[in-house]
Amino acid sequence: MSAENQGVLPMVDEKAKKQAEYQRKYEEKRVFKKVSFNVEKEADLLEIAKSIDFSQWVKDQLREKFKK
Repeated sequence: MSAENQGVLPMVDEKAKKQAEYQRKYEEKRVFKKVSFNVEKEADLLEIAKSIDFSQWVKDQLREKFKK
């Protein structure tokens, strides 16, 4: 390893550690809610769900429905 690269690796490693810590904190604040679809009886709904940003759509629907 060259002398030039020795100074770069600790910075990259530190940046990766900070990113991992940020990601861990972000994930701690998230909750996943599972939705199931019967592939035979609800295939039409499943296709729609696959074609949109389903998570954002659900959030928008909840906000609209329960807006105060």
